[in-house]
Amino acid sequence: MNNTQTMPPDFPHPSPFTLDPSPSTGVPRRILLIGLSNVGDAMLTDPVVTQLRARFPDAHLAMMVGERARQVFAGDPRVDALITMDEFTGGLGRLRLAWLVWRMHPDVLVDLRHTALPLVWKPWRIWRYVWPVPPTITHMRVRHLWRLRWQVPEVRDAADQPDGFGRWLRPEEVASIEQLASRWGLRQGQRLIVICPGARSHIKRWSAEGFAAVADRLIHEADAEVVFAGEPDEAPLINDIRAAMHRPAHSAAGHTTIRQLAALMQRARLVITNDSAALHVAGAVGTPILAIFGPTDPRKYGPTGARDRVIQRQLFCVPCEQALCRFHHECMRFISPEEVYRAAEQILEGEGSRVKGPTHH
Repeated sequence: MNNTQTMPPDFPHPSPFTLDPSPSTGVPRRILLIGLSNVGDAMLTDPVVTQLRARFPDAHLAMMVGERARQVFAGDPRVDALITMDEFTGGLGRLRLAWLVWRMHPDVLVDLRHTALPLVWKPWRIWRYVWPVPPTITHMRVRHLWRLRWQVPEVRDAADQPDGFGRWLRPEEVASIEQLASRWGLRQGQRLIVICPGARSHIKRWSAEGFAAVADRLIHEADAEVVFAGEPDEAPLINDIRAAMHRPAHSAAGHTTIRQLAALMQRARLVITNDSAALHVAGAVGTPILAIFGPTDPRKYGPTGARDRVIQRQLFCVPCEQALCRFHHECMRFISPEEVYRAAEQILEGEGSRVKGPTHH
């Protein structure tokens, strides 16, 4: 299924004056999902895609996302068309985007981005899109699902669906990771641990020395193979970590797409990461996560799996959720390699069993 077109030829274009294009059945034929821009945010909307596809299996699902988030859903068979919102910049671009939505005339519109596009679609329903999420719902994944169910009443009583991202990886994406593993000399069944030491914001990164010490111990004491992963611009950071280690580890930085990274994480027994997009990729494929948090709030962005754990130093300023630290980054500096290794060890010891989690330190 080709989802690289802005407007596929088979996308129906009914008259904009037709308020209900499918009155005979009442079944939506066209769905427009307005998603987010960053990779991590997009991963947290994956349950919305799963729920929509499960509820409306035969509908044409078009999705609007930012350029970075596009790679999350490119090639996903659940999505019929991808539209990059970054192409519609400035006043003229916004008018073109509104015209595109008007021409699409979707039967169902889901807006997770808080745009004005629902006004173009059906302005009398705008109250569904401006109604605030209850403050008791904190995690962004759950907040996105709440918005879906508030905006689309047809899914309110639908059964919860398991996260679908890992089930929709293409064979060639999995095969590319098998080729990398063969190049590294990894064997099936080996205890593989993926470590993602980067983050778009440097303030969310734990120390390179800490990651090096933990990786060394995992290789020596836990009999693990360690692969560092990250975006191309994180390769220098990973090279510094590997140079500080006493034992060899592998680097996939810059060698994988987001979807290939998901295939790599599916193969792993554990992912150790900062609060970054990698955390949400691991969560989407169900691999146990050890997440290191500093200034951000794990109640909003932390992992939610049964065996996942969060390490966060409880200081008076945590979580500050600020882009710059007013002090000396104590929330990260006070996290020791020893406690990170012990937490990783506990997750690995729980392989095959369910451990209550996530645990916050």
